[in-house]
Amino acid sequence: MIRGIIGACAVLAAFAVIEKTSNASTGDAGLMATACKATQVYAVMQPGEGLAVRAEPSPEADVIGNLAVLQEESDKPLSVVVTVTASQSGWARIALQSSKEYATADGVAHQHGWLPADLLTVDARVDGAITAYSRPGLMGRVLTTIRDDNVKFRVLGCRGELLQVINARDGNIWIDKWCARPDEGCRVPIS
Repeated sequence: MIRGIIGACAVLAAFAVIEKTSNASTGDAGLMATACKATQVYAVMQPGEGLAVRAEPSPEADVIGNLAVLQEESDKPLSVVVTVTASQSGWARIALQSSKEYATADGVAHQHGWLPADLLTVDARVDGAITAYSRPGLMGRVLTTIRDDNVKFRVLGCRGELLQVINARDGNIWIDKWCARPDEGCRVPIS
């Protein structure tokens, strides 16, 4: 009987560890960042506006720098392209050397920083079809394909080759292709 209780406790503890470290379907990765293929996304900001880049994926973490739109002449929103390399609990880890719009706050050259993932955007202006999945990996199923559409998605996270995104029409999905440069390199929008 004692062996049975110990065995049951061990199994439950293992499930708790697995759930805490790999629940990518909800964007919550527990204490570990979920790595993904380095991918470009963009943040849309007003001229003169900035986004605080933090040392850790937490609103209480130290601010290590700032992303800001450098062009001040425009009154239209402008985009800042960054490279995402991982996500954790609704935060995106960005490669700081990939963005010329990044300015350090502490004079130290950091390799990576963290932003709330939902401040980042991609859109569907790609050639060919985008496959939308219910979740990444073997447990995910194909939900739909998106073709010749101009919808935008807010980023929630990433895992491997897939990006977790959300919008009002499609909800919370994982996609295999996206456009990250709103002004170049994407299919021309449909008029």
